[in-house]
Amino acid sequence: MKNPVRWQAILPEIKQKFREQFIFPEKKATQWFPGHMNRGMKQMEAKLKSVDCVLEVHDARIPFSGRNPNLTRSFVAAKPYILVLNKSDLIPLEYQPAIVSTLKARENIQHVVFTNSKQDTCPGLREVTKKATQLITESERYNRRDVVGFNLMVFGVPNVGKSSLINALRGVHMRKRSALQVAPEAGLTKNVHERIRVSNSPAVYLFDTPGIMNPKISTMEIGMRLASCASFKDHLVGEEVVVDYLLYWLNKNEEFGYVSSLGLEAPNDNIMEVLFHIAVQRNLRIKIRQVEGTYKEYPDFKSAAQIFLMLFRSTQFGKILLDKDLIDRPPLHSDTLMAKLH
Repeated sequence: MKNPVRWQAILPEIKQKFREQFIFPEKKATQWFPGHMNRGMKQMEAKLKSVDCVLEVHDARIPFSGRNPNLTRSFVAAKPYILVLNKSDLIPLEYQPAIVSTLKARENIQHVVFTNSKQDTCPGLREVTKKATQLITESERYNRRDVVGFNLMVFGVPNVGKSSLINALRGVHMRKRSALQVAPEAGLTKNVHERIRVSNSPAVYLFDTPGIMNPKISTMEIGMRLASCASFKDHLVGEEVVVDYLLYWLNKNEEFGYVSSLGLEAPNDNIMEVLFHIAVQRNLRIKIRQVEGTYKEYPDFKSAAQIFLMLFRSTQFGKILLDKDLIDRPPLHSDTLMAKLH
C-alpha cells in the first residue's frame, strides 16, 4: 500500500475528485413494512396497559435517523420512557455527550442510555434497569399501582438489537442468556413475546416486540443510513447501492479507514473500481453463460459489496457515527487525520 503520509500530502487534490452529492437510484426500496409489522403494532397496543415503562432501542450509529415517530407518539406519551442506543461499541466514545445534548435540545429526550449487548461488563446494561425502576417508582402507575414487579416494553426499528438487549440483561442480572433467538439481519422477531424475566431483585420483566419500520421514511438519506446499518434486508435496496452510498459518505466525512483495510493505494470515489479491487484481491468470480453457450468469468461485484458491508459493520473501517453531521456541537478531536488513516 502507498504510504499514507504520501497521499495525505495530495489529499486536497484527491478530494476535488470526490462527489459533492449522492445520486440516489430510482425505484430502490427504502420502504419496508411487511404484514407482521402491522400485526405487531396491534399486539403492542393491546399490551400497553400492562406496561410500566417503554424502552426505545435504536442503533447508536444513527441516533437521529430512522427512529419511528409513530411508535414514539403511540407508546411514550403516558409512560416513563428511555432511549437505549445499542451497539455503542461501534461508535467513537467521545460523541456520546454531544448525542445526549442534541437529543435533549431537539426532542426533549431526558433519559438516554448507551449499551453494548455483546459485553456483560457494559455499565449501560445495569443502568437500563436501574433507570427504569427509578422512573417507574417516581411515576403514577394508575391501574398497576399495587402490582409487584415491573413490566417494560422494548420497541424500535428492525435489527437494532432488541432481543440481544433482553438476553444481555438476563445475563447481567440472572446469569442466564439465550431467552430469545437473535440474528444479524432484520425481521427475525415477528410477534410480541410473552414477558421475559430479566431481573429478580427487583422483579423486572420485558416484552420483546417485532421491529416496526416507519411506513414512510422521510428522505432517501435516512433510508440509506438505515440500510447501511442493516435495518433493511440488504437485497431490498441492493448491496451495491448501499456500499456506493457508504463510500460517498466515508469520503465526504474524511473517514479513510477503508483505504488501509482494503489495501487500496489511496481514497477512491468510484465504487466499481473499489469492488473490482476487492473481487480481484479475494478471487471473487462468477461464470455467466454467453449467447453461444460458452461460459465467461466476471468479477463477482455482489459478493465484493457484501464483504465491504461486513467490514464496515464490524468496525474494520473504524468506529463510525453515520449521524455525526446531525450533532449540534461535535466533540473537539485531538486525533489527527493520520490517526484516521491507520
